[in-house]
Amino acid sequence: MDRQYYQSVCLNGHQKTDRYEFATDPKEFCMDCGKKLISTCQSCRSPIEGNFHVSGILVLSNRTEKVPKYCSNCSLPYPWTSSLLNNAAELLALDASLSIDEKELITDALPDLLIDTPATQVAMAKYKIVVSKATKVVKDSLYNLLIDVVSETVKKTLFN
Repeated sequence: MDRQYYQSVCLNGHQKTDRYEFATDPKEFCMDCGKKLISTCQSCRSPIEGNFHVSGILVLSNRTEKVPKYCSNCSLPYPWTSSLLNNAAELLALDASLSIDEKELITDALPDLLIDTPATQVAMAKYKIVVSKATKVVKDSLYNLLIDVVSETVKKTLFN
């Protein structure tokens, strides 16, 4: 019988497993950061889908499902995505060399850097133009914050 498993992920986005058996929030905490583990969207309570096992198929790899950025049911960002976007906006707010409009331009473009959308190319252009004016501390901090979470297209274009 085919079986859908769920992910158990902490509020900071550390994946405990993609083979959680129940679509309810586990009563545990992350061993990496101490935050609560969840297996459902905090907005709509839809399960965070993990590994899907097809009966009769032998899988020889240990491939794990990626931790998603947005809920596939309600489309709202998961807590780790919201935290990332808020932290990036807070970094931008610290930069006195950028105008309020420039900070807002990048902040609004950030969600389209995380996933490939029709607006990703425009978001990359906005990011390149405005971040070039930012202080080195903010530039470096944004790079470190975003490098592991932006889409592959963005990573290749902006960070290579």
